[in-house]
Amino acid sequence: MLFLGGIVTLVISILVYLYFPRPLPAKPSSLFTLIAHRGVHQTFPMDNVKNDTCTATIIYPPTHNFLENTIPSIREAFKYGADMVEIDIHPTTDNQLAVFHDWTVDCRTNGRGVTHEQNMQTLKKLDIGYGYTADGGKTYPFRDQGIGMMPTFDQIMREFPNQKFLVDQKDTFEKTVKLLASSLKKYPAQQRQNIYLFSGDEQYELLKPEVPEVEKIFPTRKEVKNCTSQYLTMVFSGKISLSCGRYAIGIPTSYLKYVPGWPSLFLSQAQRAKLKVYVMVDTAEDLEKVRGLPLDGIVTNRIEIIGPLLKR
Repeated sequence: MLFLGGIVTLVISILVYLYFPRPLPAKPSSLFTLIAHRGVHQTFPMDNVKNDTCTATIIYPPTHNFLENTIPSIREAFKYGADMVEIDIHPTTDNQLAVFHDWTVDCRTNGRGVTHEQNMQTLKKLDIGYGYTADGGKTYPFRDQGIGMMPTFDQIMREFPNQKFLVDQKDTFEKTVKLLASSLKKYPAQQRQNIYLFSGDEQYELLKPEVPEVEKIFPTRKEVKNCTSQYLTMVFSGKISLSCGRYAIGIPTSYLKYVPGWPSLFLSQAQRAKLKVYVMVDTAEDLEKVRGLPLDGIVTNRIEIIGPLLKR
């Protein structure tokens, strides 16, 4: 996902607004994609969250009983209007793919250890709702409710044969790519076309010859960093290199004020450059900031809020 900020971009933005006004481009609404991140799930404040933060211990007071990356949460996300659901995968020691977000099972479950160092039988016995608390550990509202709910990737494919998924490879292992390719080959080509990969280019290039139907939508953070200067110059030229323009950029609404020429010029030039633009939206207030803009899509952690609002 793309993160833009700082004084330099703010200055450029002001100059662009003053000297390069443009009308908003028009895009067919059929191209718009609403992506539900992790399905319907328990959310938490994003401020100061690091890679090792146990986010299950800082959730907001629950308003529903769904847990991320589970079949019920995915099903509910599609009911709320998601066009695609993002899920996370890890390999297991018995050569399956577990659908689970964290690198270890310590935070969310009653287990211990690195996720990919477990077998699927062990992971199936865990209570994936064990570690969730909204009051600093006074209560754990989802304990005993998540036993056996960690699905395999094959379960997802069988349960949702006609739905689209963005599969986030949480590692850089060649093993994970091979397991994913092996799994996908068991399903019809039409179903494989519904699968999109979020990974580094190296991993994607390993998968592509095996399963050519799978596409990659978003760049990694490293790839975004390498292309940031081109995103900025694109505002003036309307052009971007093939390598930087092949993937969409995702921008949090809190960063839109730093994007040069937002919204009219930036989106107009992005369309000229054939660069797809997604915005990350989690609240009704943030949705109003982008409503009516010719975006390629929205990524949200709160599909239960954003989906119904978009339908209206």
